[in-house]
Amino acid sequence: MNTLPPEPEPVSTAPPSAFQRVISAYERLAETDRAGDWETLRSEEDVLVEAKAIDERVRAGEDLPLAGQLLATGAGTAIAGLPDGPGLAEVSAVAVQRLTQAGAVVLGRAGKASVPAVVGSQAADLGLDTETPGWHTTFALRATSGLIPDTPVVHARELTLARRALAAATEADAWPRAYRLGAGDHPRVAVPNSAALARLPIGVRRSFDAVVAAFSASGMRIQPVGGPFDVLLAPSALDLAEPGSPSVSVPLGEVGGEPFSITLSTAAFEEQLAFDLAALLTAAPAGEPYPATSVEFVVFGEQVRGRPLSAWLAELGARYAGDVLTASHYRMVLLAGPEAGVVPGAQALSGERWAISPDGFERLRDGLMAPLRVTTVRLENGVSLPAVTCDPMAESTELASYRDWRAYLRFLSTAGPKSA
Repeated sequence: MNTLPPEPEPVSTAPPSAFQRVISAYERLAETDRAGDWETLRSEEDVLVEAKAIDERVRAGEDLPLAGQLLATGAGTAIAGLPDGPGLAEVSAVAVQRLTQAGAVVLGRAGKASVPAVVGSQAADLGLDTETPGWHTTFALRATSGLIPDTPVVHARELTLARRALAAATEADAWPRAYRLGAGDHPRVAVPNSAALARLPIGVRRSFDAVVAAFSASGMRIQPVGGPFDVLLAPSALDLAEPGSPSVSVPLGEVGGEPFSITLSTAAFEEQLAFDLAALLTAAPAGEPYPATSVEFVVFGEQVRGRPLSAWLAELGARYAGDVLTASHYRMVLLAGPEAGVVPGAQALSGERWAISPDGFERLRDGLMAPLRVTTVRLENGVSLPAVTCDPMAESTELASYRDWRAYLRFLSTAGPKSA
């Protein structure tokens, strides 16, 4: 019998190095006649020297979230070694310094209002500008005023990359202790009224209505502008956000031959609410929370999504970050309520990972009713996180056959309360 040889093992291809990416970028620039997009383009030799240094840092094991990403800044942005007023700039702008420390390589300064065009045409991966975006073919992220000096707009063709860049440019110490990372399963989304939308072309209005319908179908509460809201949603052609408020503009193709995008804006320090809606709209990975100061913790019982106390987590501004499995060091018990308790044992338990502000975590810890308390649990991947567990000496009933609180609740709904 004839048999085919086994399929060869797939060969993983290493991503191009920063050095290779720079060479490719200058080849693209040479092939296109877009000199007007640039105020000052750095020499290829200088950029290659910096790219080689980035590659050496990566080989040495350094974690660089923007390794090899090519950056174009706006007109007038200080870049060390480039003309700046009467002479050469001695140091780069703070945001540029932070991005290059994270591995980005600066190509130069784009001409006035050309940063989005440079990024959209793939001349650069990232753009950094101080102006409100006016060319709606890139993701454009603006942080809360004060988080990044001069509050620049970060441009990228991918939402995930734009978020990484915004995080790299933000100083962790600038965050307050209290902020919201989530608004529950049904956030309030404010939209412009019919009179405001009437000024726009009918094709833009219809495209915007489709976005609103998609958010409504996802369980969001749509309401007119005027009352309290979690996220303000509007076509980018309408400037409805408060000055200095954080926002993310999302490109959604073309309408009538013109770029169409929507803008999601929030209250100060609530960028993550807009980022999550943008990710939902574009099917981008959810990613880690934007604030570097957030606290991750694990819940197992009535705080999991869909249960009564999950509403309390929403009030505290917590954000669901995924399901987890613990190491085999615990067991679940039944407390009065009913409520799940987690104590030392020899089982792996299912739970949920959440992220919250430092102030919110303190309120969570102080608001738990005995015998619940916060201790540390170890996950199957070896990471240890704070978690809502309980006093091992508390009165309880064994749930030896259950490693997931929802599984016990399903049993409870059909068979009545029993020990297992």
